[in-house]
This record gives sequence, C-alpha cells and structure tokens, in this order.
Amino acid sequence: MDRNGAEWMTVAGIAVRFGVTVDTVRGWVRRGILPVGRWTAPGAPGAPRIRIRRADVRAFAERYYRGKPRPAWLDEPDA
Repeated sequence: MDRNGAEWMTVAGIAVRFGVTVDTVRGWVRRGILPVGRWTAPGAPGAPRIRIRRADVRAFAERYYRGKPRPAWLDEPDA
C-alpha cells in the first residue's frame, strides 16, 4: 500500500489471477487496457518495475469476465 492508500499488483500476480501469461498482461498494458504506474525501489538498478493498482485490476476484471464464468477471487473483498 502506498501513502495514498492504493494497493499495487505485479504483472506476474495479475497473470496468475487471470490465468494468462505475463506477456498477455504486458500487452494489455501496452494497449492501454490496464492503467499502469511504474515503480522502482530506491537504489534498485535496471528498468522501472510495472505496478498496477488493485482497484484498476478489479475494474478491468469486471469488463473482462462480462458474459463469462466469474472467478471467486473477484467477489472477495480484498481481491
């Protein structure tokens, strides 16, 4: 959770939730389907790590699963 109260998810975590590959999630990010914040830990080398707000993942999931069987995690309060 950040100082504004937002909870963040990794690309890998989102891929697991949706049952897709990390490349699929990165494609959603590239196409602007999932809004993204980029975050790098202080002092960490390399490219920024992609993080996506949990609330944005939930909103995307509501659209993604429309007309499809709804996964249990989507109905959990902390999902």
